[in-house]
Amino acid sequence: MLGSRRMGESYAPPSASDGASLSARPRVEVGMLRNGLGSIRNLELLIKSIKVGQKGLFAAVAAVHADCAPMIANVAGVACALVELGVDAECAERLSSALRTSLTDLEHMLAGTVESGRLSVAQRLKLERDLSRCARELGSALPLVSLLERAAQPRPVELTPIELVHASSAERSDQKIITVYRDATPSPAGHGVHVDLEAAKMLVAIGVALVMDGHALEGHPDHHPRLRFEVQPGGALATILFLEERLERRAEPEGARLTVAALRLTAPSLLCAEVAARRLGARFDYARDARRVCIYWPVS
Repeated sequence: MLGSRRMGESYAPPSASDGASLSARPRVEVGMLRNGLGSIRNLELLIKSIKVGQKGLFAAVAAVHADCAPMIANVAGVACALVELGVDAECAERLSSALRTSLTDLEHMLAGTVESGRLSVAQRLKLERDLSRCARELGSALPLVSLLERAAQPRPVELTPIELVHASSAERSDQKIITVYRDATPSPAGHGVHVDLEAAKMLVAIGVALVMDGHALEGHPDHHPRLRFEVQPGGALATILFLEERLERRAEPEGARLTVAALRLTAPSLLCAEVAARRLGARFDYARDARRVCIYWPVS
């Protein structure tokens, strides 16, 4: 079942209620934003290509510029739909503000290029940088929209073994990944949660991104992300993610290897993770100075 969906895609899980009540729930329409992100990335490739002439390049710039206004309008609808689903209004507004700011900046930048009627080498390089930044910002914000939508859905009736939450969240061969090393004990075996599995996996991926923020594995070979579990009083299970410094040189860190999707952080990432965790019945705590994330699951 999980292998048929991509991480971050919109998904409406089955509910114990009838189909009419499920269809009445507002849907978060992000298809236009996803298509727009694809167009921005394609334009970025065209800008980099020396084989594309000025005429074709300006046509592509004009097309993306024309899409900006509808995308900005779509962002307002996304925020309204999230609030209607019960998502905290402050969280929905911060996320939509990040999307709106990025798209507005893009619109202004492309408008200047279209009005100038020409592209110097310096302008082309600046456009390339600005497009790359905008693509990164949109690409990091859209998964958060899907996370909040999934977390706002009725909780599944089925009990999900918590081991599945910490299985690989990188399902596509082209997906960038981070390797996390999991301690052997204590084992989460026997514990389960009523939770949207893919939303829970995204929380783990955001946790890894937070502890890895500013630490590229290639630049810090003596640091790696690690995951361990703690059983809390009352039986709750905590997933603890942290950045570990290796004191001894080894070819490979100890522990089971997990493959986690490499998510980019954006300004609302932490707030969205906290809000989504609460809707899932969990709690998401980030200790910035300690580079540690704790996700507390209400296990059964």
